Amino acid sequence: MKKIIIVLGLVFCGLGSLWAQYEQHQVMVRNIAVPLRVYLNGSFVEDITRDDIELYDNEQLQKVEALYLISKNEVARMDAERDYMPYISRHFYFLFQILEYNPKITDALDFFFSNIFQPGDTLQVMTPMKNYTLSQAALKSKTKEQLVKDMVAVIRKDTQIGASEYNNLIKDLKRMVRAISVSGGQTGAMRDLESSDSGGLSGLQFLLPQYKNALIKLENLRFVEESRFLQFASQLKRLDGQKIVFFFYQREFRPEIHPRILNNLVSIYQDDPNLIGQIQDLFQFYQRETRLNITKLQRAFADSSIVLNFLFMHKNPENISGVYMREQSEDVFKIFTDIAKATGGVVDTSQNPDAAFQTVAKTVERYYLLYYSPSNYVADGSFHQIKIRIKGRDYRLSYRRGYFAD
Repeated sequence: MKKIIIVLGLVFCGLGSLWAQYEQHQVMVRNIAVPLRVYLNGSFVEDITRDDIELYDNEQLQKVEALYLISKNEVARMDAERDYMPYISRHFYFLFQILEYNPKITDALDFFFSNIFQPGDTLQVMTPMKNYTLSQAALKSKTKEQLVKDMVAVIRKDTQIGASEYNNLIKDLKRMVRAISVSGGQTGAMRDLESSDSGGLSGLQFLLPQYKNALIKLENLRFVEESRFLQFASQLKRLDGQKIVFFFYQREFRPEIHPRILNNLVSIYQDDPNLIGQIQDLFQFYQRETRLNITKLQRAFADSSIVLNFLFMHKNPENISGVYMREQSEDVFKIFTDIAKATGGVVDTSQNPDAAFQTVAKTVERYYLLYYSPSNYVADGSFHQIKIRIKGRDYRLSYRRGYFAD
């Protein structure tokens, strides 16, 4: 069964030289690098110095030993006691969890190649079906328009294939809910059902178990495997430079029986304990809880110095007689909103993924990179929390919130 929520194969190609750089870094004195973005009224503040920054590591004030202002993938200014010679190349990752392709994604990709992507950058595209790495050969032999066209074709195809089982289940659930609504006295649903293919479904004793089984299948398709995301963060930790993730996620709706219909069914079939038990099971199933350790994921992504940007693509629910289209994105939305905040990333919600992407992508163009050597550092595997403020100023700051002392 295909997993809809980012089944990451974690196939990272061409990383040998970067891994070698990582191994060399391990033998050096432990220095902590923190990308920092400083904003006032939505504009990037470019005149920050080391003396302006107060940095706390597990509540202990630390000395900022170096501060670099980075523009794209170049050092624009250095304020340091010694040059740490930071590795500032950028690694971009596009993750797509969408149920239907939005043409505005094409415009977003065009903007990326026209305004963001630079020589020396790398790019991987991850769909529910496969991971794709943009090769140097393709960069040399293809125009920007060809690269965008190729990416769109891959994303569109994988979306259609990867979401097919999910979308078919949604259709089945709509049909079942309409049929169940007829039994609960929804006349509009009866008219709709009479003009559609009911699939031979008849009788609540068959419909309710089938509906619940379909809900379980849908939930299994949406299951987020925590271990895969932890492995993803672990793989990226081995890379030097900026690791920038753009996660496109499309709002989801689940066809449910309207609460009024459920109450009607309880009233109509109150003398049938079997049916009442099945209805009560649905009430419990509708109560969903996050099954992931959000703190663990936040810390893993922050430790890997990943900047995760979460682009939540709004869409309006369908208006279907007899069907309550309930949003079921709240669990994933909370998880990745929290991860984005912990990594210094941005969360944007919009019906237009191009506009959202342009807003988010501009934040990766300029940032500060600071270095410090924690005075309280012990390699005991514990998580150290980082807190930063600018002296005497009320700026909005984005930065990773900590690291593991390993």
